Amino acid sequence: MNQGQHGQSQESTTVGVRGNEGGQGFHSHADGSTAFEGAGARLGAQLLELDRENCSEGAGDFNPFGGVLDQLIDDARKQLIKSNECIVWYREEVKEYEEKLKNLVKLKELQEEQYQEMRRQQEVILQQQEQIQQQLKQQQAESSNHSGENLAE
Repeated sequence: MNQGQHGQSQESTTVGVRGNEGGQGFHSHADGSTAFEGAGARLGAQLLELDRENCSEGAGDFNPFGGVLDQLIDDARKQLIKSNECIVWYREEVKEYEEKLKNLVKLKELQEEQYQEMRRQQEVILQQQEQIQQQLKQQQAESSNHSGENLAE
């Protein structure tokens, strides 16, 4: 019991939901309030208001978990929406990176084709240079033969 400003007493109207892993049931506190044991272990030490004197429905209709369950349901719905948004975001990321990967693979293929084409061109140039050198050698040989013939005459 608590003493008010004018010496009047006030009765506590709080029910404590406490987490005990033991049995499940109600027990009374020294201040006259009632606590629910057992399933409250999952909810922590949340306090729920209960005014037994003004309650018209009676103690049998009291559901200490109604508001808590509503909050848990609301939280689960919000998390589901958030999770779905994440899934959509990840799918978009997957599409974006698939496109990037496809473009990079194409770029590499083009680079490889260009490299192969450059190699072919280099080979053609080398062959042409060899042919030119052979032609020059032949021309030099022919010219030295002609100059040798001219000297002999």
